[in-house]
Amino acid sequence: MFAWAIAVASGVLAAMAGVSPTGSTVIDVVLVAGAAGVVTWSSATAPWWAVAGACSVAALAAAGPIALGIALLGWAGIFFVGIRRRNLPWVRCLSALTAVQVLARQNVGGFLGLSTLIALGALGPLFVLAVLRRHRSVRNRVRTVLGVVVVFVGLACAGLAVAALSARAPLREGNNQARVGLSALNRGDMAAAATAFGAAADAFRRADDDLSALWGQPSRLVPVLAQHRASGVTVASSAARAMTQATQALDQIDPSTLRVTKGRIDLDAVRALVAPFITLQTAIGDLDRALADAKSQWLVAPLQNKLNTLSHDLKKNKVRADNAVLAVQLAPAMLGGEGPRHYFVAFTTPAEARGLGGFMGNFAEITIDNGTLEMTRFGRHTDLSAGGPDPLNRRLSGPAEFIKRWGRFGFYDPADGTTDAVPWSNITMPPDFAMVGDVISQLYPQSGGRTLDGAFSMDPEAIAALVSFTGPIKVDGVAKPLTAANTANFIIRDQYLVTQTAARVDLLDEVAHTVVDKLLSGSLPPPADLAKTLGPLTQQNRLMGWSAHPDEEKLFTKIGMSGAFPTLDGGNGVAVVIDNAAGNKVDAYLDMSTTYRAAPVDASGQTAGTVTVTLKNNAPPSGLPLEVIGSAPSLSLPKGSNRMFLSIYTGLPMVGVSLDGVPSTMETDTSLGWNVAATFLNIGPGETRVLTMQVRGTLKDPSHPFVTRTQPMVKPSPVVVSGVAR
Repeated sequence: MFAWAIAVASGVLAAMAGVSPTGSTVIDVVLVAGAAGVVTWSSATAPWWAVAGACSVAALAAAGPIALGIALLGWAGIFFVGIRRRNLPWVRCLSALTAVQVLARQNVGGFLGLSTLIALGALGPLFVLAVLRRHRSVRNRVRTVLGVVVVFVGLACAGLAVAALSARAPLREGNNQARVGLSALNRGDMAAAATAFGAAADAFRRADDDLSALWGQPSRLVPVLAQHRASGVTVASSAARAMTQATQALDQIDPSTLRVTKGRIDLDAVRALVAPFITLQTAIGDLDRALADAKSQWLVAPLQNKLNTLSHDLKKNKVRADNAVLAVQLAPAMLGGEGPRHYFVAFTTPAEARGLGGFMGNFAEITIDNGTLEMTRFGRHTDLSAGGPDPLNRRLSGPAEFIKRWGRFGFYDPADGTTDAVPWSNITMPPDFAMVGDVISQLYPQSGGRTLDGAFSMDPEAIAALVSFTGPIKVDGVAKPLTAANTANFIIRDQYLVTQTAARVDLLDEVAHTVVDKLLSGSLPPPADLAKTLGPLTQQNRLMGWSAHPDEEKLFTKIGMSGAFPTLDGGNGVAVVIDNAAGNKVDAYLDMSTTYRAAPVDASGQTAGTVTVTLKNNAPPSGLPLEVIGSAPSLSLPKGSNRMFLSIYTGLPMVGVSLDGVPSTMETDTSLGWNVAATFLNIGPGETRVLTMQVRGTLKDPSHPFVTRTQPMVKPSPVVVSGVAR
């Protein structure tokens, strides 16, 4: 009688331990309580040393001092029975109870299922030895029950195998269609994405039906089988539901309503996107959470790997969905839905290098009011330098780092804090557009402009992309129409073949002005085509955006359009930045290569590395206009010379430098979270110069990926990393 009571108590307590052999709460409670109760009841006839062994294993696997004390208490009780050679079945049951409870709550870690194997290894022999000492009738009943269990498990395995084989094809089809849909969604092809997601939903529903079939139900009662079935059902049903939601959301989106037509976009159509994009975001999030819930430590590796891969893909697309929701929520205000917006557009050319890419020759002011776009001002940098009520008294309030590092280049006079007369010629020197946008917003109102809501920068490749939207442009003075194929080269090189500077300036003004005019008077392609063409340019920092509104600037950062200098986050990195210091246009003829060779971390915890920058000036000494190969008279440089302000940004501080094999010096500082070493360097026509810099120091996070940045020049030069890049 006492043994039955103790067995019931053991079953109840074990059920409260939270052990989950099948993943179904009700079934788990019944299985765990039943198994614990049976083992505890059978222990009434177990050899005392078998119970002591189970208690010893429990003590070794105990999850804490309290559990250890309980296991030792059970061991002491059964040891008393053995020493005194007493029967005392109730003491045997109580000692077994302590072992069962401690083993049900163990957490030894290790490989998959180790805790379960420990419990089975300790309690299984105990149960067998106890049953062998029971009456023959009891042993026969136990054998019968075990036989029924074995047959049931076999039928469950067979049923689940049939269900899984039936669901295999639709699961594969659903997975493939979901990937097709995600790919189409990334391209902005809403119709194709909706079709693929609809097909995926149908396939996942068929898989759910197969896995939920009657012959698969017995597996719900069998540990390990239950987890596999539950994971499959969870994935199939959740995926079907999510894909259906995504299809319904995409069916509400008509990309044709989002086109800019004759300088106007329908803001009501933009606002109508919020609800379907939120639905799409929710669907992706629900499926991602379902995949997390479907994961189980009992799943076989192939299924676990597939779930992990799909989860990884979903996380990437969830980020894109989050960005899309943020974009459509902010778009109406950015497009003048809450009052006119004013944006500055800088047109740059890397023929005269600047840290951000190139020199700003022209600019435009775009005003957007309730979805209507209008170019309200256009001009050259000289117009801005001479503009405003008091050109000689312009001032910047920051950023402090900008004034500290670039103030000497015309932005800050230590005597009175004013800029010089022509600050706009160097406005793009910092390699960080977030900083440049801030400075533009401060100087523009002081240069005859109005308060800005944001700024954008476009280099010749970005302008060429716009020409692909407008179609060929016929410009007076240019023999052939400008197309997407020849516009960049014309801006960088061919424009300077016009012998008279005034004529060339007028010509370039006409090109930029015409491109903007045609864009605003015609129709732009659908958003998907815009993203396909302009997306790569944003990744190359050829098209950048900055906003005076923090939430919109956050969006630019999220979509990779902010042009912000990369962060090191405690790791290592290299970036080389060139600023033209001669006032000529020879950077179109510059070849540059950069290598970084890292060394392993030494015994002191420091990392060393070598940066090698090779610069070759291919500019000719004659045959081109003086504006291209000449330089400021005060420099007295041969024609075709390239004089630059060279800045090398590194994660580790400089400890030595040589130029063409001769020890040299560079000014050092910190900027944008990096160490930076800089110097003015002259390179004659046809000359090659090699600068080698040694760096050494301790990294806060040596495991962080190596960071590089490529300046958007005529011939971009990525950093080649070798050795131990940490």
